[in-house]
Amino acid sequence: MADKKKRQPAPKKVTPQKTTPDKQKLQVIDPFEMSEKINSLTETNRHLKRKIFDLYTIFEINRNFNAVLDYQQLLDTFLFTSLAQVSALKAAIYLEEEIKGDQFEMAKHRGSGKFPTDKEAFKKDTTLTNYLKKLNRPVRVEEIIEQFADNNEQKILTHFSPGLVIPLIYQTRLTGLFLITDKMSNRPFVDDDLEFLSILANQISVAIENTRLYSAEKLASQQLRATQQQLVHSERLAALGEMSAKIAHEINNPLGIIKNYLLLTQRNLKDTLTAGENIDIVSQEIDRIAKIVKELLDFHRPRGFEVKKVDVARVLSDILILTERKLEAANIKLTKCFKPECKEIEASVENLKQVFLNLIINAIDVMEDGGELIVSTDCNQEFVTIEFCDTGPGIPPDIIPRIFEPFFTTKSPAKGTGLGLSVCYGIIKRHSGTISFKNLKKGGCFRIDLPIKNNNKSYEPNI
Repeated sequence: MADKKKRQPAPKKVTPQKTTPDKQKLQVIDPFEMSEKINSLTETNRHLKRKIFDLYTIFEINRNFNAVLDYQQLLDTFLFTSLAQVSALKAAIYLEEEIKGDQFEMAKHRGSGKFPTDKEAFKKDTTLTNYLKKLNRPVRVEEIIEQFADNNEQKILTHFSPGLVIPLIYQTRLTGLFLITDKMSNRPFVDDDLEFLSILANQISVAIENTRLYSAEKLASQQLRATQQQLVHSERLAALGEMSAKIAHEINNPLGIIKNYLLLTQRNLKDTLTAGENIDIVSQEIDRIAKIVKELLDFHRPRGFEVKKVDVARVLSDILILTERKLEAANIKLTKCFKPECKEIEASVENLKQVFLNLIINAIDVMEDGGELIVSTDCNQEFVTIEFCDTGPGIPPDIIPRIFEPFFTTKSPAKGTGLGLSVCYGIIKRHSGTISFKNLKKGGCFRIDLPIKNNNKSYEPNI
């Protein structure tokens, strides 16, 4: 039996695949398009670098602003930074007027070129300022000068055209305006410039408010300390005055009796020369004691005075005429500097004469070898200031706080009782004024500030 061979499956017929060309073609890059993309990336990179630099600059500026508490230094730093950052020609900052607060005055300017005068200012609540407050972003001068600005505002804005006006907003309140001219390269401001200046304006608004608050608190603290010192001084004077009055009353009457009996004795001893001379000496010393008693009484219970309209310059002139010969004899040159437009004040003429005469005599006493006495007046809307400045030796700083205390004097006993300046202090205080002393480079100066309107219309002592 024949072996059957296994039947092998027939091999599959392999059909060779046809090769076809690749349908995807290589992309051909346009050189112009490539250049545009490179330029775009370069510009984006430059823009990002500028952003980083601006943010870093603003961070540093903000840190410096918070560290600066001096008002003028803060404004100067702000203007310098703004001009340097955008390469502008000039800039100015207008802030609220401190006294009235009804307009924005030029507080600081920097750069080259012509600036508006100090008298030219932006009024509050005008069409322009209200628009800038509502806008709260930098705006070109050309966009607002014709449509929103009045004639006065146009005069100011013309100095910064072409340029920008940037409102300074603190919380929701318009606190000032920042004006800056275009770049020195004549290139226009770009968005980065506007954003930088806008952020910087917000930072300076906060910094200015912080500086003003600090200055106000510092002034209030100084005024509080001065008031406390005056209260302490007043209490001390009141206590000493009460004690002095009691002593004066106890010895005044016996002095009068002694004086009268000495006069009677002197008449009976005219033939005895030595006894007469001794009695004269005793009489002089009694007169001196009586003068001290009188000053004590004036210090504690000053004579009544009636307030009326007084020309301070005229009162000073009258007193200087009386002391003219004494000044010449002491070889002292008199210089008068009276401000002519000062208003009349409400005061007591006799009391002011007493104060002025006392200060002039005091100046004569300290200038033993001659010198110069400068008497000057100045004024504002509320006060008239009188100064007596001499070229004497001045007063040691450590004893200046004591010069208005009763019985304190740097003069010899023969020249002073230590009550003159205390009486002056009391008179000026009753006029609602102040009197102070300061040393100069050469000499010293007494300063008196008297209110134009005095609330103490009259004063009558309790006898």
